[in-house]
Amino acid sequence: MFIELVDALRCPHPHEESWLVAAADRMDGRNIMEGVLGCPVCKAQFRITEGVADLRAAPGSRRAAAPAVARDPEQAMRLAAFLHLTDGRGYAALVGAWTAHAPDIQAVAETHLLLVNPPAGVRIGAGMSGLLADTRLPVAAGSARGLAVDQDVGADWLASALAGVQAGGRVVAPAAMPLPGGVTQLARDAVVWVAERTPEPSGLVSLGRGVR
Repeated sequence: MFIELVDALRCPHPHEESWLVAAADRMDGRNIMEGVLGCPVCKAQFRITEGVADLRAAPGSRRAAAPAVARDPEQAMRLAAFLHLTDGRGYAALVGAWTAHAPDIQAVAETHLLLVNPPAGVRIGAGMSGLLADTRLPVAAGSARGLAVDQDVGADWLASALAGVQAGGRVVAPAAMPLPGGVTQLARDAVVWVAERTPEPSGLVSLGRGVR
C-alpha cells in the first residue's frame, strides 16, 4: 500500500466519513507491506498484508478466490487509453479482472494503480497498491482519476463507487452493465462502455439587487 494513497482511503463502516491512520510494521521504499490501518471514529482496525489493505466490513474473513485472468498487453493499452492515463497524477482504481492488466499498464503509464479485489495470481508490483473491499469502494469522494469495473460488480456497487471518481474522470465498465446516473457516455463497443464523471450540480446562488 503506497503510503501517500492512505490519505484517500476511508473506513467502510456506517458512520461519518473518516480517514484512516496507518501504523507500518514493514516498509518497502514508500510502500507499507505489513501494518495496520485504524479508524479514529469507530476504532476499527484493518490489516495490510503483503501490500494489500483489507477494508472489508468483516476484515480477515475468507473470500472466494476469483479465477486467474490472463494478461493481455493490447487490452492493457486500450484500458490505459480509455482511462486517459497520460501522466502520473493521482491514482486510478482497477476492480476485479481488470487488475490482471496492471503490470502492462504500468509499462506505458505513470499513474498509480489501486487494485481492488484482484484475482488469484495478480501480484502487487511497483506503482500499485492492493485493496479488498465488499459492500462499497472505501475511498474519499472525488479522489480517483479513473475507475474500471468488471462484470462481477453490481450496479449498486458501481453507483456508490462513482462518488470516489473526480469530475471529468473516466469510468470503464462491461457493455452489458446499464449506464448509471452521474456519467456521460463517451464511447461504446461490444465489450465495454467508456464514460466521463459529470460534476455534481452546485446550488443556485440568489443574486440580490444592489444597493443604490
